[in-house]
Amino acid sequence: MKPAPPTGRRESLRELGEAFATVASALLERGVRLEEAVTAFEGGYVRTAVERCGGNLSQAAVSLGIHRNTLRAKLHRNGQRSNGGRSVVNGQHAGRKS
Repeated sequence: MKPAPPTGRRESLRELGEAFATVASALLERGVRLEEAVTAFEGGYVRTAVERCGGNLSQAAVSLGIHRNTLRAKLHRNGQRSNGGRSVVNGQHAGRKS
């Protein structure tokens, strides 16, 4: 059995749960199906992780708790691609300054 999360983390998770409930309600009102919502959330979540890690897929995968190859597959499935170990988001290498 996992130990209970620290009080601050527990409160943060409760607040996130409330925020997700609000978003879920709005999505349902607009007729968005579960698969569409999950795909949109996952795409944004992994893209944010890659951007926060400066385009380093290995670091992003660790922060997400998944294998690097799984992250690459998720990026590919969500219309982003990995190029030589660098994530390409919106046509630019994540973490590369233009």
